[in-house]
Amino acid sequence: MVDPDEKPEPASRKRRASHKDKPVELLIFAHNFKQARLAAGLTQTDITKRIGVSQAYVSEVERAVVDPSLTHMALLARVVGKPLHELLKPSPGK
Repeated sequence: MVDPDEKPEPASRKRRASHKDKPVELLIFAHNFKQARLAAGLTQTDITKRIGVSQAYVSEVERAVVDPSLTHMALLARVVGKPLHELLKPSPGK
């Protein structure tokens, strides 16, 4: 039962979803996308200019904070010059 007198937690104190709560495929994509972007010599701003998303969104994708749509994942993969399936492969030893 909810106590009507209970104050909600401030936003800064709310529990953030940890990586253990995320699908492993999302974590793999996030890591591999960032590595591919860096290897391609692209900044987050370069990505935003090419596909029309915000820099904050690119950052959130790389940190696995957001769940990108399949369309966005394909666009992001194309911009870094990789097929999407490669960005979904786990790194050796992981």
